[in-house]
Amino acid sequence: MEAGIEVGDRLVSINGFVLRDLIDLEFCQSDSEIVLEYRSQGQRHLVEIEKDPDTSLGIVVDPPPIRRCPNDCAFCFVDQMPEGARKSLYIRDEDYRYSFLYGNFITLTNLSEKDFLRILEQRLSPLYISVHATPLDIRRKILKNEKAPDILPLLRRLSDGGITLHTQIVLTPGINDGEVLERTWSDLLELYPGVGSLAVVPVGLTAHREGLPDLPMIDKIYASEMLKVLSSLQKASMEKIGDPFIFPADEWYVLSRRSFPSLSRYGSLPQLGNGVGLVPLFQRQWKKGIRTIQHPPPDRLVLVTGMAFSPYLQELTSPFVQSCKTENEGLTVLPVVNRYLGPSVTVAGLLSSRDIIAAVQASRLPEGSCLCIPDICLREGTDILIDDGSIAEIARRTGMKTVAVPSSAREFVHWMREISGEGTLKEASA
Repeated sequence: MEAGIEVGDRLVSINGFVLRDLIDLEFCQSDSEIVLEYRSQGQRHLVEIEKDPDTSLGIVVDPPPIRRCPNDCAFCFVDQMPEGARKSLYIRDEDYRYSFLYGNFITLTNLSEKDFLRILEQRLSPLYISVHATPLDIRRKILKNEKAPDILPLLRRLSDGGITLHTQIVLTPGINDGEVLERTWSDLLELYPGVGSLAVVPVGLTAHREGLPDLPMIDKIYASEMLKVLSSLQKASMEKIGDPFIFPADEWYVLSRRSFPSLSRYGSLPQLGNGVGLVPLFQRQWKKGIRTIQHPPPDRLVLVTGMAFSPYLQELTSPFVQSCKTENEGLTVLPVVNRYLGPSVTVAGLLSSRDIIAAVQASRLPEGSCLCIPDICLREGTDILIDDGSIAEIARRTGMKTVAVPSSAREFVHWMREISGEGTLKEASA
């Protein structure tokens, strides 16, 4: 950049404020007149900068080292990972900075007084909180942490300080359902609008639980009954505060095989990144956007997805496929069974390269097809999947054109419209 800062230099302060991490950088660079101190090759430098307050300095810094989680939840996904995945997937994170920056869920079990003061001073909002249960004894049992503090005073302190909190319950049958669920909902509803939403997510179990406690699987009957409970609590929320507040994760509808409600039932979609409302949003955007496709893509597209979403994607793509004139046009949905984590894991975002390759090799796909890998499968900014396999490896092993495509319906349809107009597709390099 013009200030002379290069890769590897260390930022020290802005206007005398010592920078701890990229949050401080974002917080301090909003001034119009800046004195930036940095060190390069052991030398101290000062740079004076004048800019518009809304203009970023354009400096990219490394994310802060991740704080580790002090809890030992029986459903922790890290403990259910097989060997051979990328190293970052074995880190139990519990870091309020990553909650603010990336929407990671935290339990508030390792915050110091300095952390609270910083959150409130810098208005690090929203934060995403795993509550699981508000009764302290149940919460400590779930977290396997006898030192876990009562969460309600912590939530109240943050919400009173102007921090919006989006919360979740990972629901485990027989532990935090029933009366515990209703009490947790009631306690959190009392903190609205500081607590802006509550997502209820079914416990996720992989096939790699050696040495871990037995937890009950959630079946169709239980999921159907839970949807009735959550619908009742949502109705009560609307009557009390005029907001749905409590939201079932999409997986409840998939497990129960029930139709999704209209998108209006999801309010402002506050927990989209937590798998709440993704399917109905995709359905609406797809039906609206697909009408704008005037010509089929130059190659038949094979849409890779998990077992959970495949029936919905089949239904959505069927009218478009029927309108195509030849076998080499249109779309093919390729459901992939997750053998890497276990068949009970059915979401697209956790598919491995090896399972995608196996699904392609077991299928009879039209010659010249292009394999479309949803970007939700990939580590951000890379072409690497959960098992450290790459898009290039998939292309090499399957012999197919392979590309990463947007996971959102709106962006995917836009991508389809572009390639249909250009008549070309860039494939992954092997």
